[in-house]
Amino acid sequence: MKNKKITRNLIKTERKTFKNENGITLIALVITIIVLLIIAGVTLDSINSKDSITKETKETKAKAERESIIEKIEADLLTEKTKTGNTPSKEDLKEIIQKKEYNEGTLGENDFVTKDGGYTISYDEIIGWK
Repeated sequence: MKNKKITRNLIKTERKTFKNENGITLIALVITIIVLLIIAGVTLDSINSKDSITKETKETKAKAERESIIEKIEADLLTEKTKTGNTPSKEDLKEIIQKKEYNEGTLGENDFVTKDGGYTISYDEIIGWK
């Protein structure tokens, strides 16, 4: 009789423990979901805001493309200088830009618009001519 009573008490204790563990697990799950939703909201807000990561990426890409075009022109000027032995003039610079088709449309007096990307580049930004 005594053994049955001890066995019943053990079963009741185990059931209580099992119920308590389920409750904690459910609460932990709910808290985890709430934290994940908050993190997702903050992330989406930072991506879609005015000063977003995607905007900065596009600006950086445009700047890099523009600098790449300037470097190509400067390399062409250096090649010209190596061939002739003279520092290219502004007219030589314009001729190289048209010959290599870096420009879109006609060249301006102080700048031009690139064919790739439509960037406006001033002749003063280009090093290697006098």
